[in-house]
Amino acid sequence: MEDVLAVKSFRMQNTLYLSLTRFIGDSRVMRWNSKQFVEIQALPSRGAMTLQPFSFKQNHYLALGSDYTFSQIYQWDKEKQLFKKFKEIYVQAPRSFTAVSTDRRDFFFASSFKGKTKIFEHIIVDLSL
Repeated sequence: MEDVLAVKSFRMQNTLYLSLTRFIGDSRVMRWNSKQFVEIQALPSRGAMTLQPFSFKQNHYLALGSDYTFSQIYQWDKEKQLFKKFKEIYVQAPRSFTAVSTDRRDFFFASSFKGKTKIFEHIIVDLSL
């Protein structure tokens, strides 16, 4: 694949994946099938500079940072075995994302090339009542 800016590896349920960031064209998610990496998903990513996998407990996400649009957070759908769009965040010219967990709280840091670093808190709200 051409024009890949960055490659990140990550694991979910003991399966190896790669995220391939592309500035022009779609970024990709690949899964190892014991012989080779196969594409499982393409993510629209015009202007993307980073595609960062991260997890909080059993919730898995991808953060797609773009210079041209809102950054997208995708959440792993266990049933469909794909990432689904979860949330948009505004970070001006994002360059990296990092997940940090303390003993009781989870945070998501987003660095910016042109603005301020932003910190988001990951909170799960139980609506099952």
